[in-house]
Amino acid sequence: MTAAKPDTCPTENPSASPFRSWLSDWSILAGAVGLAILVMFTIWEIVEQRFGSSEEIVRRFHYARGITSSLVAATVLGGLTYLQHRRRAEALEGEIARRTHELREARATLQAILDNTPSALMVLDSKFRVIEANRSAERVHDLSLVGHRCHERLAGLEVPCESCPAQNTFETGQGQASTEHMTDPRTGEVLTIETHPLDLPSGERCTLVVERVVTEQRKLQARLVHQEKMAAFGLLAAGIAHDLGNPLSSIEMYLQLLQQGDLENEPRKMVHTIREETARLGRIIRELVDFARRRRDEASLVSVQSVVEDTLRLLRHEPRMRNIEVHERFDPTCPPVEIVEDHLIQVTMNLLINAIDAMPEGGRLEVQTQALPNAVVLRVKDNGMGMDRTVLSRCFEPLFTTKEVGRGTGLGLSICRDITQEAGGNIELHSSPGRGTTAVVRLAECRLEATELPGEPEIPTETAAQTTCAEGVS
Repeated sequence: MTAAKPDTCPTENPSASPFRSWLSDWSILAGAVGLAILVMFTIWEIVEQRFGSSEEIVRRFHYARGITSSLVAATVLGGLTYLQHRRRAEALEGEIARRTHELREARATLQAILDNTPSALMVLDSKFRVIEANRSAERVHDLSLVGHRCHERLAGLEVPCESCPAQNTFETGQGQASTEHMTDPRTGEVLTIETHPLDLPSGERCTLVVERVVTEQRKLQARLVHQEKMAAFGLLAAGIAHDLGNPLSSIEMYLQLLQQGDLENEPRKMVHTIREETARLGRIIRELVDFARRRRDEASLVSVQSVVEDTLRLLRHEPRMRNIEVHERFDPTCPPVEIVEDHLIQVTMNLLINAIDAMPEGGRLEVQTQALPNAVVLRVKDNGMGMDRTVLSRCFEPLFTTKEVGRGTGLGLSICRDITQEAGGNIELHSSPGRGTTAVVRLAECRLEATELPGEPEIPTETAAQTTCAEGVS
């Protein structure tokens, strides 16, 4: 808010000194008073000459002349002084209005700068009460903060947080930076916090809290880590294929020669079994290489079923999958979706790993694709421990995880949500304690005139396939 600029504002000569202005004003007053006294004396002198017939009358005229001259002089002096003070008051009021206008404009400009600063800024007093906050702070926390204690408003605690950097700043008088990121439960924004000592003009010692939103940076970091892992996996798969391919070929050749020779029934069966296991090792190596080679960094037409099958094929070699029974149900009418294939792999991998982690003692894992009007749905269902309402409401919150330290970053589901939204879809979670969790991913379909994708394997027509992981793990 700014004050209206006054219509009239007296202009002053900056070169004129206060002494010269004061001297000029009093010169005018003295001249006016002298002129008034001269006029009065002249008038009484004329009256005295005409009507002063005796000394008594002349003496009374002198008294009257003195009194009236004094009254006239006082009246003129008072009137001129009043007018002068009024003029000075008007000038002072104009100057005050101008200065007030400038101060309000400066305050409004400063407030606009603070409100448009991307960092959230809060000023706390010694009782941790927020006395000032910019719009970014209220937008990040989706709350009005001024007048409330920060730990009560933001964390729901009666006492300051244990690792509160503001408390350290009050105690040491030095700036502090939090070593951990904070996630706001209402908006899901990931924040870094810094505090700095602040002395107000009133002498009160306060603390300036600076919060920077790093949600997108953390998500980007997680994606880059995933891409680096996938690239490293591709190099590892290529190295494994190169190192194991030649020995397996030699073993296969010698086993074939042995089987062609004269062997008894039992040795012949043993050689046949060894050849089958060798062939299975070769298939595993080819699967690893094919999975790494299919990575794409641009959006393309992707078969959801093909991505799910490849991801499951890779995860079947995970030791934790030995006690998990996998049921696959693929809808052969599912059209392709337009998405970055590596992103869809990342979504599928995160959902399947979460399902595996929810069943540490084993269980049942169901993976289903379904064609709906204008959409393709992927469902990943487990019968693990499930989640209560509190955890379920925060599951897409960045950096929120219920896993042990070192086993989860808390960014998996958040990234899955961002990927599906970028592709024009969405993701939902349905869960209850002890009854497992179902993840539902909806992606917009992309109809083609042809029924097959170039370069992609044909989708099988079998609608329900059941496999157990123990069959594919040695």
